[in-house]
Amino acid sequence: MNFSFARLLRTAFRNKGLTLINITGLSVGLAVAMFLLVYLSFEFSYDKHFKDADRIYRVISIGKGQNEVMTIPLTLYQECDQLLKEVPEVEYAARLFRQGGGIFETEEQVVLNIEGYVVDSSFLNIFDFPVVYGQLEGALNSVNQCVITRKYAEAFFGSGVNPVGKTLTHKEEKKNYQISAVIEDIPENTHFKFDILTKLIDLGYGSAEYLTYLKFKSGIDMPLAIQKAEEVTKGVLETSFAGMGYTFNSLVEPVASIHFSSPVTFDLKPKGNKSNLLFVSLVVLFILGIAISNFISLYIIQGEKRASEISIRKTNGAMRKSILSLLFGETFFVTFIAFVLAVILYYSCSEWFARFIHFNLPPDSGLAGKMWGNFVLLFVVVAILAGGYPAYYLSRFTPIDLIRKAVTRKYKLTAASVVLQFSIVIFCISALGVVMRQLDYVRNLPLGFEADQVLTTFVNSDIQKYEVLRNELMQYPEITEVGVGQGNIISGWSGGALRLPAQAEKDQIGVDERRVGPGFMNVFRVPVLEGRNFTNNWEAEKDNIILSESTVAALGLENPLGQKVISGMHTFTVIGVAKDIHYTSAHEKIGKMAYTFYATDYWNISVRYKVGEYQQAKEKLSNVLKKLYPGEPFSVNTIRDQIQYMYVQDEVVARILSGGTVIAITLALLGLLALSGFVARQKRKEISVRRVMGAQVKDIIWGLNGYIIVRILPAIPLGIALSYYIMKDWLRNFAYALPLSWWIFAAALCITLFIVVLTIFYQSIRSATANPVNALKSE
Repeated sequence: MNFSFARLLRTAFRNKGLTLINITGLSVGLAVAMFLLVYLSFEFSYDKHFKDADRIYRVISIGKGQNEVMTIPLTLYQECDQLLKEVPEVEYAARLFRQGGGIFETEEQVVLNIEGYVVDSSFLNIFDFPVVYGQLEGALNSVNQCVITRKYAEAFFGSGVNPVGKTLTHKEEKKNYQISAVIEDIPENTHFKFDILTKLIDLGYGSAEYLTYLKFKSGIDMPLAIQKAEEVTKGVLETSFAGMGYTFNSLVEPVASIHFSSPVTFDLKPKGNKSNLLFVSLVVLFILGIAISNFISLYIIQGEKRASEISIRKTNGAMRKSILSLLFGETFFVTFIAFVLAVILYYSCSEWFARFIHFNLPPDSGLAGKMWGNFVLLFVVVAILAGGYPAYYLSRFTPIDLIRKAVTRKYKLTAASVVLQFSIVIFCISALGVVMRQLDYVRNLPLGFEADQVLTTFVNSDIQKYEVLRNELMQYPEITEVGVGQGNIISGWSGGALRLPAQAEKDQIGVDERRVGPGFMNVFRVPVLEGRNFTNNWEAEKDNIILSESTVAALGLENPLGQKVISGMHTFTVIGVAKDIHYTSAHEKIGKMAYTFYATDYWNISVRYKVGEYQQAKEKLSNVLKKLYPGEPFSVNTIRDQIQYMYVQDEVVARILSGGTVIAITLALLGLLALSGFVARQKRKEISVRRVMGAQVKDIIWGLNGYIIVRILPAIPLGIALSYYIMKDWLRNFAYALPLSWWIFAAALCITLFIVVLTIFYQSIRSATANPVNALKSE
């Protein structure tokens, strides 16, 4: 056994330089693939961690008007009861109302702002949440009960303390809730996020305000049950909104498909993007492809030196099977070393890489995690691909073939490997250029309002406190404007509908209503193109409305100022027309906006500060909030940060692609460096003879470089075509996108050729200037 291992080690490292390059390239490729497989596994695992996830569904409402289609995850209150009554295949049904959190306080006066939902008690029967303290059975039977997560149980009462039976007081509602259970924190790969649940009662809303979840019984005809549920919910919508001119439909979607496939226009959390994950998958395949092709190519390069050994073994009667086992054993051994180094790299660098792409590394991705089996499977596949083909290739020839044909065949394989690798390099460089250019475009896209130098925070208050708040803040020279509203310019709008008095309800249009307060329009500097802005007089402005350009066009108003518009039971007078603004990401087209002034309570404060005074303005705002709203938690952010958050998934792709591009180039150049060195050694005698015959050094250098570059040329159209079609499809995810430009592909080509020439230039000069006498003597 020791002798066998020593022989294996000796033969595997016979050419130490090429073997080390092989191990380095393959280990880096495997380590990157491991990390990106963890990322892909996380993204595709959304909501699949729930028991019976295949039986859990959500109801979607679809309304089609004359000019628009609304697809939302909200339903009417009565739909849940009708489903339980008319669809016997439904085992449980539960409603979720989004506005269930708030500021809670303990008896020890610990005050925290918690995100939460109001749900039916059966919500706990549909979703199985791991229990830390208490029990979920009957945990929400009373309106005075609540369930909280471990994070906030520890934040309120300390680590290791069982809070079941203790009381939390909702500061705004002045209502006490008894903690009946503590559950584990909600995993990130879940389409909802909460830290407290309270019991739902009928809030009396006649509109679609509730998310409805279903759990079907096992062993049923699922397609038939889904069809029944959709017919019931469609019927409820048609009955409740009869005469509005909308055609209604309903869709029951699997909860496990919400993250990627849900057609709704908004959701509880940002949805995933399949195009972005296609990028990540391609990066995984491309990096592995380069690493494996490098390994195969370089190992077969080494095989020429072993042609005599293999010939002698076959001449002495060795069977192909024994030679195949010998060669595969060597490649498997080298692959195993690369895998061990890849594991070390993964566990050493995964946290850093996770921070680099802004990814929360799952806690179960370690040695004991579920991904470990996938890592082993990855190793087996790579070992078979990387080791199996060279062993098969070198063992299949007769002794005469090995001596006469190996070089010719090997060069063809090496050329194909070079084409593959540099097609990938050209794709990565050009794709990265497209992504970075598009992200730079959307970051600097004119928004229609001024997003810079604005701080925003959420604090519950009412319009009566505005003047006091404004006076407190405006005494500081760093702050120039103060505004309030039920949300800021990019979050907190409400869905609504508008029509003219002469129009029927069926002709109304859907709009996004922004309920603003004093100073709001001034802080964000939304241009009013016609008419006037709101004043700070609530009594004078509560029946007025400002419409955006798109809203005016949709209503068909030629002279909008002074016109009446109706929303529900409220009639407004149009006092202004505001410029269209981008209040969602560039993935979506500009929506129809309406600004109203009738709300008396607000939960957002925004201030504009002077350029260069961010830190001072933030401190002053925090101090005033602590003074006017003592004990209430708050967090101050900039509007620009919130805008950037809209593109967080695109940023992740850009970072993965940039890191993948660097690694792809590095791996390809490692292989190219080894190949150029091999070619130089193969042509050593030819170069020496040409030098003796008077050839110029520059001609020899050009000849060596040209030999490599000619084999890279086929990669150019392949890489550019691949990049063009994939990036064209990726840009379709944006409603506002830059067209593909030829210079991006030209730049990618120039960068690739420059890197290639720079890599092989040193080897070429060294070979061309070597003493020909030494080479001829050795021959």
